[in-house]
Amino acid sequence: MAASQAPGDRLTALDAAFLYLERTGQLLHVAGIYPVEGALDFQRQLSDLASRLHLIPRYTHRVVGVPLGLAHPTWEPDPRFDIRNHVMRHVLRPPGDDGQLTKLVSRLFAQPLDRRRPLWEVHQIDGYRGDQSVLFAKVHHCMIDGVSGVQLLGVMFDPSPNPVPPPPPENAAAPPPSLPSPTAQLLRAARDAVRGSIEAARAMLALARQPRRVLAELGAAADAALELGRVLLHAPPPTPFNGHVGTLRQVCSTTFSLNEAKAIKNRLGGTVNDVVLTTISAALRAYLEEHEWNPERTELRAMCPVNVRAPHEHLKLGNRVSMMVAPLPVGIFDPRERYRQVQAAMAQLKASGQSARMARMVELVDLLPPPLQMVFSWVQMAAAPINTICTNIPGPPVSLYVQGKRLESLVPLVPLAQGVGLAFAILSYADSLTIGVTVDPALVPDSERFPHLLDAAFAQLRELAGVEPAHERPEPVLPERQRRLSRALVA
Repeated sequence: MAASQAPGDRLTALDAAFLYLERTGQLLHVAGIYPVEGALDFQRQLSDLASRLHLIPRYTHRVVGVPLGLAHPTWEPDPRFDIRNHVMRHVLRPPGDDGQLTKLVSRLFAQPLDRRRPLWEVHQIDGYRGDQSVLFAKVHHCMIDGVSGVQLLGVMFDPSPNPVPPPPPENAAAPPPSLPSPTAQLLRAARDAVRGSIEAARAMLALARQPRRVLAELGAAADAALELGRVLLHAPPPTPFNGHVGTLRQVCSTTFSLNEAKAIKNRLGGTVNDVVLTTISAALRAYLEEHEWNPERTELRAMCPVNVRAPHEHLKLGNRVSMMVAPLPVGIFDPRERYRQVQAAMAQLKASGQSARMARMVELVDLLPPPLQMVFSWVQMAAAPINTICTNIPGPPVSLYVQGKRLESLVPLVPLAQGVGLAFAILSYADSLTIGVTVDPALVPDSERFPHLLDAAFAQLRELAGVEPAHERPEPVLPERQRRLSRALVA
């Protein structure tokens, strides 16, 4: 059952910020590349996706603004919605190799989404490696974060090659109404403002009866503001990939064994995320050295989003994230010491509650009038003291299918922020762990080197931990029901 996504829902401060902050060189949509083990039928793809849209009605809604930015925009049903504007087909010329696919996906990723329509697209790319299809999906960040994006994979795709058809809509869909006029949006914003003021007054009265809670709330607010100040005032070191971000994009990726990553963290201590961040640190050190940039005594800073979504918010779209600013010790040559530094730093950040204080700061910003929220978002983005972005999301633990064919891999892609020309997105899928890399090719030349550098860094950690490499590709992880059936047949 889809979570509530009612017409007229107003964007939260965090969701709206992704709209306000978008500009040339900073397109804020996320994406995924999904190679399929076989060829897809495009007409069936259209009909299959159309049959599931009632499960995610937000995908038929578009953003409607409020005059003068007096309130955040609202989600409204698109009266002209046509799935053919969102699902498109491309065919690679023979031989349809990885280079051709990368070039096409990079170009598609660099194109903005049309704000006159619901903010998503799915591109079916045929002719890959001759007879394979690839799905490339992109969705605006104001609609989803990493976790809700992974949950949507369970709606778009199937957990089995022979799935049960999706449930039909509970009620016959009525034709969508016309979009609200600017006057209607102003009246609605005024009504919401009055209602919000009344609710805020009631909350203040209730709080006034609890002086200890008032002091606790004030202390938490001050702590959150101080944390934000500490983060913003700590300037990151200069690097060749921090500068003015243009409009071009280049993407690449590599995939590791998730079981190997788990074995490494079991031997060395820490978490899979520590393994990934150490791998990225080593790859960045090697890249800087290759481009004659001395990494010694350098500690880069990575923004790491943190999920704060509650279990009952499953399939609730929008953003429910905080963040941590994690150190990447590229200046350390010894791989064991580099891993220890990452492990200790991440443990300290989690113990300090930095992500909780940053989440509190987002809640405080939500209390400001929307025009001030917009200004605050611009200032915060301009002063973001980071060198790169590293987002790590747990993906589906079992294989996914489309038209009965297995998805070979899930390659995540995240947008670049202005001033940050390099970003890493990490996603697990069945027994694999994929790192998708997004770069501005003007700031990061030779980005095709990153898969090799990441592979070499991971192999170095694997050797350090004494973990044997898995030379053969593991069998796909089957859904739980099929695993039980297989065990029963063997018995």
